[in-house]
Order: sequence, then structure tokens, then C-alpha cells
Amino acid sequence: MPETEFDVVVAGSGAAGLTAALAAATHGARTLVIESASEIGGTSALSGGRVWLPANGRPENAGDSEDNANTYLDQIFDTRYEPMIRTFVREARAMATFVEKNSPHRFVVCPNYPDYHQDYAGATKGGRCFDVGPIDLNELVPQVRMVRRPPGYSPITHAEWERWRYPENIDHALLAARLADGVRTGGVGLVAALLDGAVRAGATVWTGAALERVLTEDGRVTGVVVGERTIRAPAVVLATGGFDADDDLRSRLLPSRLGVSASAPSDTGIALAVAGKLGLPTDNLGEGWWMPMAQPEGDVVDGVPYPRGLVRERGAPRQILVDRRGRRFLDEALPYNEFGKAMHRHDGVAYLIFDEGFRERYSLPGLTATGGLPAHIVTADDPATLAGKIGVDARGLTETIERWNGFCAEGTDHDFHRGDNAYDTYYGDPWQDGNPCLGPLDRPPYYAMRVYSGVIGSKGGPVTDTSGRALTRDGNPVPGLYAVGNAAAFWTRDGYPGPGATLAVGMTFGYLAGLDVSR
Repeated sequence: MPETEFDVVVAGSGAAGLTAALAAATHGARTLVIESASEIGGTSALSGGRVWLPANGRPENAGDSEDNANTYLDQIFDTRYEPMIRTFVREARAMATFVEKNSPHRFVVCPNYPDYHQDYAGATKGGRCFDVGPIDLNELVPQVRMVRRPPGYSPITHAEWERWRYPENIDHALLAARLADGVRTGGVGLVAALLDGAVRAGATVWTGAALERVLTEDGRVTGVVVGERTIRAPAVVLATGGFDADDDLRSRLLPSRLGVSASAPSDTGIALAVAGKLGLPTDNLGEGWWMPMAQPEGDVVDGVPYPRGLVRERGAPRQILVDRRGRRFLDEALPYNEFGKAMHRHDGVAYLIFDEGFRERYSLPGLTATGGLPAHIVTADDPATLAGKIGVDARGLTETIERWNGFCAEGTDHDFHRGDNAYDTYYGDPWQDGNPCLGPLDRPPYYAMRVYSGVIGSKGGPVTDTSGRALTRDGNPVPGLYAVGNAAAFWTRDGYPGPGATLAVGMTFGYLAGLDVSR
């Protein structure tokens, strides 16, 4: 086998891996990034690209502090891993400063985007979440043209979404021009910026290069095998994503009512396999980052059907979610991770029910205000007929809609209190009088769309320390082996504190791993 030498091999080209590569290469380490897919970016490129940074020092975050953030996170994350929580809060700001200094990425604060648990001490109503500033691929290294794009991608910023909200307000010509001209936002823009920084710092990037094996001698990392190549390197960073794209691992380890995965198809548990071969401990294998999802026909990634997350739609008026009995069972506008947990506690089968008034004003994946219906949307002239078409109890659905319409007339959801907190109302209709999340279903025809319990990344993997170093069963670091992002044991338990927490934690510990490697 031909051999190649580097100081560090980073397996995976998502945000966590590229931040590790950027930190290592910037500090002089000969760095190789290997990506098993033919495109770059993994699940990060398919995401919204937002990053949650508490105690960040921005004016929009005034009044926040590390103590405040720790108080909030201690109610959400697994306090068995308290040093990880403290390290994240302490180092997230340093990571962001480093990324902006050494790449073209710019963190753009979202001053109005609230944390997900508004009733917890330490929560804020905005200023911790950051969006991706628009970035022109023409000004970056050629490799950025290999960054993947999700189905239905549009280069819109979060601030523009806040201003436009609904299809009739969107400047479609502007977004089309951006797309054609190579301007990117969201996860695509984030990955492109990190990739540019890493390559300019000297990192080498290979695609179509799957990690086959991590080589060790006397318990110390000596390299990796990639296809027919042996790469000699004293350090390996596992940033290969989770395991939820593997059907067998997902069915065995994650909740039985989980329906679909929106991770990159290459997220098949490579880090778990490495841990197994080396006899390393793993943790949090039963948890993931949950999200309700739709499955539009024809949406694929790497030839695999790909679902779309439902985040903004669930706070809008004129829609409800029902189970097989035709009954509501939750606040539809819940933060998506809490929504997923509620579906797992229920029976995992749910339908979004909406009327013509919703279709005309709001949006759903694959649905336009006029024209033919996509295959994943069912319609009927009345609720009872609609129920029959989707296998839901007709009487239950009819009574539920009548009850919901009564709540809307009063302005209060007496069953689940939709619209009674800052997170719910953030995704409501700001131009509607009264409760921005409530609106009757009273304009036929009626529509239904199956909603699946989905996952945007599993959380289980090798246990690490605060530098991202993989640990043995005795609690000692394996010399030269690191795991970051969804490839590691996410110490977040079943929690999700705010928009962009997944990327924030992955990037922060990627940064710390890259620094440790370069030392």
C-alpha cells in the first residue's frame, strides 16, 4: 500500500471536523481531511448553519454571563459531564473569535431568536443564536464548489426570513440571483467558509475517502487506512457524524417510534466502529437531536430519500397536529426537540391538518399556494372525508377541529397553551391580531400531511475529555485519538438549549481538539 504522512487526519468534513482542521492547520500541523462522500460538508451543509453561543459579548447579548449560561444548561444537559458544560460555555466565544479571524465566516447575531426553554432560569429571548453572513463562493478556494446543498435550498438569511416570513413577501428574484451568482448562506455558507480557511491554512482535503481503520501501536495512534492507502499520522480526529443514517443502528439504538433521519447518508457510525475495535467506552447511544419532518416525494441526497424538517410551519395559525384518533396531543409550536420526544411518548403517527387559508398564506415543504398537490399532501372538502383518506378517526378529527376553532375565537388554547410563550409566538404570524399562533380551520378544502418523528443526528459515541480526546475504560486518554461533534458521546443527554446548539458544541470541541493536536 502507498503511504502518506501527516500530523493529523480529520475524518469528516462537517463543521466540527473543519473547525478542528482549521485550528490544527493554522497552528502548523500538517492536516489531512478525509470525507467518505463525494461532496463536502456532511450534515452540517444540509443544516441551517446557525450556531448557539452563550455569553458571547455582543451588545444583543448584554446581561448574559457564563454563570447565567451554566445555570440554564445545568437544567438541560447531563450534569454527570459537568466539566464539558463548563468548558463549552467558557470556550465557545473563543472558538467564534478564532473562526472569524482565520476564515471568511462571519457570525451574524439573531437578536430576536429565543432559547428553547423559556421557563428555565437563565433563558434569554434572543442574542445567543448566530446566523451565517452571505458568502461569495467565487472569492474562495476552488474546493468550495464541492460543498453539498440540501433539497429545496435557498440562500436566504435568517434576518430576511424574519422580515419576509411568507412566500408572498419573499424577494424570489434576489434569491435566484444569489444562487446563480454563487452566493451562499446557511449550512452551505458555513461549511464553505470553514473549508476555505482550512485549505488556505494548508490543509489537504480528499473526498470519496472513507476511514477504514485507525492504526495503533502500544495503545497510541499511528495512522489510518483509507481504501488502499495507509496514512501515517500520530493523531486522528473522528468527526464522522452520528450513526442514524444506518438503518440497523438506528432501529436498534434509537427510539422505536423514530421514523426518518435527516443526517447525511454517510453518517453510518464510523466512530462507533472504531470505538468497538479499540475497546473504548461509549455513552448516550439512545439519544439524538429530534425534529418533526415531512417526506416530499423526489427529495433525495446521495440517491437516498431525504426528509425536510418542520420548524417554522408549526407556529403558524390555521393548522393543528392530530394522532390516529383525530385528537391533538401536544402544543404544535413546541421546540422541535421537545416535539420529537412527545411523539416518542405517543404512538409516533401524526398528521398536520390545515385548510385553504393556511395554504394561501403560509408554507410547507413542496407545497405552493396554487397548482397541483404533491404526493405527500392529501385533500378533501370536509374533515370527515379527509380523515377517511388518511386512516384517522373521522368523528375525532371533526370534534377536534370544532374545539380548536372555539379556542381560536376565544384567543386561548385551553388544551396545550399554544402561543403562550416567547418561543411559540416567534414562529407565529406577526401581522395577525391577537394570539399569533391561533387561527381556525374553516376554509375548505382541508389538507393533511404525514409528520414523521425524525432525527438530525444521533448523540452517542466514544466518551471524551474536555479536549476531545477519546478515553479508555480507565478514564485515560488514548494518545492521538479524538472524537468531536455527533461522532462523540454527546453529554447533552436529551436536551437542546437553543437554535444552533448542535453545531456550537461540535465546533467548540473541534476547535479544542485542533488546538490540542497542534500542541
